[in-house]
Amino acid sequence: MIDDSIDLEIEEVVDRLQKRFAVKSDRALSMKLGLSHSVIAMAKKKRSLPYAAIVSMCKKEKISLDEVFGIEVDQASGSSSTEEKEPTKSEEVSRNSAEDALAAIALVEQIIDDLLYPKNLDAERELLIRKKLRPMLIEKTFEHNFNEVMVKTIAEGALYMAF
Repeated sequence: MIDDSIDLEIEEVVDRLQKRFAVKSDRALSMKLGLSHSVIAMAKKKRSLPYAAIVSMCKKEKISLDEVFGIEVDQASGSSSTEEKEPTKSEEVSRNSAEDALAAIALVEQIIDDLLYPKNLDAERELLIRKKLRPMLIEKTFEHNFNEVMVKTIAEGALYMAF
């Protein structure tokens, strides 16, 4: 059930990227992102996107990550008052800049590398663990304001449960 929604989201993201960059194929999108020609097709099969390349190109082209990843932000509630209101958690998350996204990805990759390297896992098992941990750890990175110790502790707990 969860895997089906992930597949759908990946397809939707790829479709939005193709429309935004005016390309028609996975191959053309891969090339536009500065990747080898088969990366997007392989990413669809593996159900994992090349987030760093996507974020980097969107930053370069000044494309909203909210638009690419389908995050809806309530822009106006219809009132014309200038009164400041406290932002909701979803509004705070949607304001994260491309730099924050790249920093979160880099932090998560470093933590995963540090934790998995000494385990000497076979490649298939390591890729599966990375694929499952990455989205959760990126979310936790923002949730805990880039606190590396906290994110690493969460990752260690998740790995403990995996073994």
